[in-house]
Amino acid sequence: MKLFSEKNNIDSNVKNIAEHLGNVENIDHISHCSTRMRIKVKDISIVKIEEIKTNELVKGVVVNGNLVQLVIKKNIESFNKEFLTTLGISIKRVPNLFDVKVTIKKGFFKSLTDGIGVLVMPIIPYLITLSIISTIDNIINNIEVNGSTIAKTGEFAKTLGNLTTSLQKALALAFSILIPWSIFKLMKGSESIGISIGVVLCAKDMASTNDFMGSGRPLFEWAKTGEVGGKDFDWSFSNLANGYPWKISYEGQILPLVLIGFMAVYLERLVRKIKWGVVKEIFGMPMVTLLSFFVGELLLAPIGMLLTYGMNIAVLWATTHEIAKYIFNPLFAIMLPWLVVTGFIQIFVVVALQQFMTYNATSINPMFTQLNVAVATSVLAFSIINRQNKELQKTAVPSYLIAFVGGSTEPALFGVALRFLFPVIAVSIGTTVGVIITTASGVLTTMGPCSLLVFLTIIPQASVVDKFNMTTWAGTGFLWMAIALVATITTTFFATILLSRLKYFKNTTKQILDRDFSSIPGVEFSTKKNKIVKKEIKKEEINNEKN
Repeated sequence: MKLFSEKNNIDSNVKNIAEHLGNVENIDHISHCSTRMRIKVKDISIVKIEEIKTNELVKGVVVNGNLVQLVIKKNIESFNKEFLTTLGISIKRVPNLFDVKVTIKKGFFKSLTDGIGVLVMPIIPYLITLSIISTIDNIINNIEVNGSTIAKTGEFAKTLGNLTTSLQKALALAFSILIPWSIFKLMKGSESIGISIGVVLCAKDMASTNDFMGSGRPLFEWAKTGEVGGKDFDWSFSNLANGYPWKISYEGQILPLVLIGFMAVYLERLVRKIKWGVVKEIFGMPMVTLLSFFVGELLLAPIGMLLTYGMNIAVLWATTHEIAKYIFNPLFAIMLPWLVVTGFIQIFVVVALQQFMTYNATSINPMFTQLNVAVATSVLAFSIINRQNKELQKTAVPSYLIAFVGGSTEPALFGVALRFLFPVIAVSIGTTVGVIITTASGVLTTMGPCSLLVFLTIIPQASVVDKFNMTTWAGTGFLWMAIALVATITTTFFATILLSRLKYFKNTTKQILDRDFSSIPGVEFSTKKNKIVKKEIKKEEINNEKN
């Protein structure tokens, strides 16, 4: 009996498909939904269509201009990863596997946002854990029922609340440690050095940005002993008049950690060029951590603190100021779906994380929630409008369900909405309506799911969170989030229907449905047939394992 699955090599059939398409030199763009691979080629004349049709993994082929669509027998996501790997594309460096532009020339900002996405990818399991723990902590310690939180109902509940709070704080610290690790992993460096750099820069005998800025001392004049967490604290490593260098922790300082992480990984590459093994191991490798620490504390820490603090203050002011929030938040809401499409959303995901790490609450996630629900609703409305198209339903239904429940919008946005454009416009409209309501009513959340499960993360009264200077309207954040979601869903649904009736969108919708979601000759899509195919594929997989 096998306890662990063996790492499979790339299927030769996948390699054959890539060769028949002309390999990476002839491929411009790759995307997929839940049933089809869509591959845009540069020269359709060199594509061997008949050979592709006879491939064991292919159930059907449709060619429309330079677009080749393949219905694949095996799991579409597994095939996509194998196909990209066959083409020489590193899937670890692809920020969005649903939509891969092979020949695009990236600008600075596109490279930046893609880089952030790739860095975050290895720590997604951690982020999910942090979201769940933060949600549990919020339920136990913050949500009031009959005027009392769960933590106040008894000694056991109080102890449980203290434990979850401690766990949540520890996980928040872990985020700062994992960033250098992720960089070293991405750049194929020594991951243990990445972890050690994260730990030393967030050492417990140093103070966070908030502690320094909240000390009441003038900027960069932290020479005297202060107070952190109710205890005396020496701000400085030295006895100089201004206190430089200061004990600045990198906890929550995401951008400075990225800078120091890349500096360290390139320093390690330089060290690895030392020819003498003994010198390299005894002196070279320790120097990576030593230099990273000294450069980090002496140079980057003060600069990074200003950047981090400035960013937090700017975002906080823009999203919570009594006047600015009614300008920034609606404009941000209008742009949100387009930020996802371009990848710039990665920057604001980091900003939201940093805001939560700093204040233990976020004013951005309520807006992300409206976006995700709006995307799900627009695809739901579009699938209802085109309910006769069974191919579309196979893509749309799982996509909008994932967005509604899990808050993952990429399948719905790239698989359906973006192809037809007007559902994305409807998303902008619906998101804006919901964001205006959450902004006016003062809704805050902790870290957690930005979906219909957002109610697990809502902070009932925003006034309990320092720095935000917000007051939630009567009825608590639960009521106003519910009202905002109803408004978002209703507005997006009807906006999608109304826009679909415009002549321009009617014509383009028909063309795109015929191109991307038409039935493939010789391929049955009934439920019964799907079950038979799945059984046959399963039998083939079992036979392959035995062989």
